[in-house]
Amino acid sequence: MKKGRSCGTCTACCEVMIVPELNKPANKLCQFADGGCRMYEHRPPTCKDWNCLWLKGEMRDRDRPDKVGFVPWLMPQSLVREWGHPVIAFREIKEGSTVVPTGAQTIKKYNKKGVSVVVIRKESGRVFYPANGFSKKMRESFTAQGVDYRERGGAFHVPLDFCRAAWPADYADESNLKELIQLT
Repeated sequence: MKKGRSCGTCTACCEVMIVPELNKPANKLCQFADGGCRMYEHRPPTCKDWNCLWLKGEMRDRDRPDKVGFVPWLMPQSLVREWGHPVIAFREIKEGSTVVPTGAQTIKKYNKKGVSVVVIRKESGRVFYPANGFSKKMRESFTAQGVDYRERGGAFHVPLDFCRAAWPADYADESNLKELIQLT
C-alpha cells in the first residue's frame, strides 16, 4: 500500500464488490457504507482480503475509484495461471467510465506492461483488453471455449446475456447470491 493512502470516504468497492458473508451482490451499495465503512474494524474476510489497486498505490492519487468511476483489482491467481500473465479487473461503477480518457489511459498503461484488463460493466457485459502480444491467444481461447464475443479496436466485447450465463454470481441479487456462490 502506498504510504499514507487510505480509503477515506471512498466507498466504491462497497458498491461493486460481491460480499457473500453479508449476502451483498455486486452493484449494490453495502448497508454498512456511509461516508466510509461503519464496520471497518470488524469487516468480513472478503473485504479484508480485497486488493484495490488504487489503495496499493498503482494509480495516481487523483484517480481514486469513486472519482474515476471504476474499481481496479488484481484477478485471482487461478486466472493468472490460466492466462499465463497478470490480469486485472475494472468493475465500472458508472457504465462507460473506462472509455473516457482516465480509464482508457489506465488500460493502455497496463496492457503495455504485459497485463490484460477485464472491464466488468453493469449493463453491457464485459470487455477484455489483452496485454500486448496476447490477442491471438485470447481469440483462440475464447473460440475454443465457445465464448460469444465481438472483436473491435483490439478489444473483445462479450455481451451481457453471455456474461449472465457464464458468471452468474456477478449478476445475482440477494435472492440467489448465496446459492450461486456455493456452486462456484
